[in-house]
Amino acid sequence: MRIEVPATLSPESMAGLAHQLERAAAEEAGVWMLEGQAGIFCRGLDLALMGQTPSTQDFAACLASLVKAPVPTVALVDGETLGGGLGLAAACDLVLATPRSTFGLPECLFGLLPAIIMPVLLQRMSPQKARLLAMVGSSRTAEWAQASGLVDEIAPEDSLERVARRWSRDLARGVGAGRLRSFVSQAERLELAEGLARGVLITDELLAEPRVQRRVRDFVEHGRAPWEKR
Repeated sequence: MRIEVPATLSPESMAGLAHQLERAAAEEAGVWMLEGQAGIFCRGLDLALMGQTPSTQDFAACLASLVKAPVPTVALVDGETLGGGLGLAAACDLVLATPRSTFGLPECLFGLLPAIIMPVLLQRMSPQKARLLAMVGSSRTAEWAQASGLVDEIAPEDSLERVARRWSRDLARGVGAGRLRSFVSQAERLELAEGLARGVLITDELLAEPRVQRRVRDFVEHGRAPWEKR
């Protein structure tokens, strides 16, 4: 499913994005593909609306929806990616970018902090890299972003769709993306023994599920791969 990312974040555009995410979550199918315009993924907060009531809670809810999505999520970045836009990309499971894409956190230049997006940034990059990006304020290249963990693959502008289809096909093979994210998040905070014990419980639960048993039986007895259409 394609989800349009607004060029800037305003109360109206964030409400529209939240609506798209809610609709996608209700369908629980396929892979979510977040994409902006050619040359712009998202420039973050619309500074012209600074005097109006900010919708920081709405933006945080959008990030949470991406992090907790029931299916894999992909950001297709082709251009400027600033502030909150960088947060939207970082919240996805996979970030594909074109060589002309740039990434920056200009908040500190205005006396602000990238506080809302920092939790998702730290899932992708080291604290030192995130801090440096915010301190500098200027944008960095797609190559820098890839080396820092923000971008997973760089694809030429004319190949971005093809690469996206390849990844979408591969990601769609699996099931339980939401549960996988939840477990990984828990496992990061657990001691080894507790994490292993939790893993045993989850594995036993899944092995008892009829859907899992059917997939395993089809593969063992009939050589049918789990992702093959039935």
